[in-house]
Amino acid sequence: MAKMVADAINVGPTIMCGRARGHSSFTDVPQEKGGTDTAMLPPEMLCAALANCIGMVIALTCREEGIECAGMTVDVEAEPNEEQARLERFTVVVRMPCALSDEQRVKVEEAAKQSKVRGTVAAGTGLSLTIE
Repeated sequence: MAKMVADAINVGPTIMCGRARGHSSFTDVPQEKGGTDTAMLPPEMLCAALANCIGMVIALTCREEGIECAGMTVDVEAEPNEEQARLERFTVVVRMPCALSDEQRVKVEEAAKQSKVRGTVAAGTGLSLTIE
């Protein structure tokens, strides 16, 4: 797989537009923090990205294995650590639309482990920051 590349541009007083492969997503802050509250906070978007990524890899596996997944939900919670400026203790709950056999449950759990966002959050990673 090719390197992941994205950028972001300020499109409003507190609104950022993230862009990758011709797609866009927006973030903002609540009004009480000076924003317009027209989009998720970036940490909320991280939680949503984790939920989406896990859900997509499960859906792909379910399609290949003939497991029903329409209506599946993936809930993510994380605790903010303001002192360290990060999220901690991520909790993910996948709710399948129907009961799974033991074999199906193993396949779904293994699929979830293939999420690149899950793997990144679980392992932590290095980050290089340059201000130009």
